Amino acid sequence: MLDEKDLQAIAQLMAQQKQEIIGELDIKLASQKKEIIGEVSTLMESYFEPKFNLLADGLAAVNEKLKALPDPDLMDKVQEELDLHHQLLKLHTKEINALKKAQ
Repeated sequence: MLDEKDLQAIAQLMAQQKQEIIGELDIKLASQKKEIIGEVSTLMESYFEPKFNLLADGLAAVNEKLKALPDPDLMDKVQEELDLHHQLLKLHTKEINALKKAQ
């Protein structure tokens, strides 16, 4: 029959085995965690990278179009000149009509 000492020795052995098992599980879980993170990173990269590349290409195209637009100050000057030419056209039209009537 087992006495108190034997039961304590068995309990101690079981505690040691429990710690060893927990340690092995921790190592396995850490390894699986690294593996899962690597796989998720690969999936995310393969999913998002093409989309980000397309977005970057689209932004580059928009940026090129914006660079091609004329300078706003130049557009203001052109608009002022156009307004002046429009006023002169009206004035000359009135003068021509007046000259036609005078003939």
